Amino acid sequence: MIPAPLPALHETPELRQAAGETLRPGGLELTRRALAICGLTPGARVLDLGCGLGASAAFLAGQGLAALGLDHSAAKLTEARSLHPGLALVRAEAQDPPLAPVSLDAVFCECVLSLCPRPEAVLAACRRMLRPGGWLVLSDIYLRRPDLAPGPADGPGGGCLAGAKGRGEVLELVAGAGLELALWEDHSHLLNQLAARLVFACGSLAGLWAWLGLGQGCGADPRPAKPGYYLLLARHPEDGHGRA
Repeated sequence: MIPAPLPALHETPELRQAAGETLRPGGLELTRRALAICGLTPGARVLDLGCGLGASAAFLAGQGLAALGLDHSAAKLTEARSLHPGLALVRAEAQDPPLAPVSLDAVFCECVLSLCPRPEAVLAACRRMLRPGGWLVLSDIYLRRPDLAPGPADGPGGGCLAGAKGRGEVLELVAGAGLELALWEDHSHLLNQLAARLVFACGSLAGLWAWLGLGQGCGADPRPAKPGYYLLLARHPEDGHGRA
């Protein structure tokens, strides 16, 4: 008998229990760090791309920034409006945001890119919206040993780990979008902390891999690929040049 497909991890009560409103490792820790590095001035226009329940967008607005949250999920946006009344939110796809070119000082894309089937299109959209000198803030799962990752035939995919890439591929995607790398930091300890909470919530390590979108009925195990978690900052070239 084929088991019924599990919902994506980011849609489960287990993740809510383990990660809270941000639905990602570390909560707002890396958001705060990125904000401190970027040095955005009050009133700067920022986008939280894939805002989910609105935690980061609300935090950024609370720092005096003109923050907008964007997500494709009507249900999440409804909850975000309930949790954060007055927060500016819009429903759209990450690769096709309805914002004007050269209109943003920063785009925050936190634990979202690995869930997007076309990450190159998402990054191209980010570059298009950023002003020269504007910041892209990425945090996400990555594979420290991508050569040992389960192949497409090993699992059904659909979760963060299924869309995770190696550091080299992430950097290639960012460069290919015409953005200049400013910072890469490994914060895998945050993923380890969340994994421990998820193991408790899911009941077993095997359950964790299933909730993450790997190994359901297939025996795939992403541990040899050493999943990690990163913070990346990149900038739109100051002179406005670079690949479009």
